[in-house]
Amino acid sequence: MYDAIIILGGSFKKNGELMPWVLPRLDTAMNIETKWFIVTSRATYHKNPVLDKNLFPIDESTMMADYLMKNGVSSEKILKESWSLDTIGNAYGTLMFHCLPLGLKNILVITSDFHMPRSRSIFEKVFGLIPDKTFHLEFIETESSLKISDKERKALITWNKNAESFHTIKDLHNFLFLQHNCYCTEKHPQEKYELKDLEMYLGTELLKNNDSE
Repeated sequence: MYDAIIILGGSFKKNGELMPWVLPRLDTAMNIETKWFIVTSRATYHKNPVLDKNLFPIDESTMMADYLMKNGVSSEKILKESWSLDTIGNAYGTLMFHCLPLGLKNILVITSDFHMPRSRSIFEKVFGLIPDKTFHLEFIETESSLKISDKERKALITWNKNAESFHTIKDLHNFLFLQHNCYCTEKHPQEKYELKDLEMYLGTELLKNNDSE
């Protein structure tokens, strides 16, 4: 049995439905024995959040938790990480908010095939920054219709380059809150991407009619 299964967010439609490649991540997790399911992400940096009837944002982690509960998972086994806006934040948030406080060490991370190379590199580095190195991480990738985009390839290269300078959790903290556009105070210029590179965030309909689903 795992101490926790961390299920990575993968964006959502504007009607509040999860993207089709996120559902296999959740379905796979529900068939594996674990003490906790940790669902991740507040939203994504690349699109507006979904709003409820009172115009409050609905966290992506809440959408994922709702799916698990509708499929029979007890709410008492689900933990939400509702802070992050990207994969690096997923790793940092799950580590700091749940895995360290609860002593969760035997951990399975689930995401889609197109997202796995970068996710694995990030989680292994971030969790490896804890001095006692007691975490045991395993990974499962689920099949999807998406290919690894140029943006995803470049993001992995950039992450690996940045990660060379991370030797302590303080190093990562400084990077996140002083340099990373999702979390820092002053935004830095960033590369422009072609629309097709944003499919994993925005969905296929955006590519057809220049509007999100």
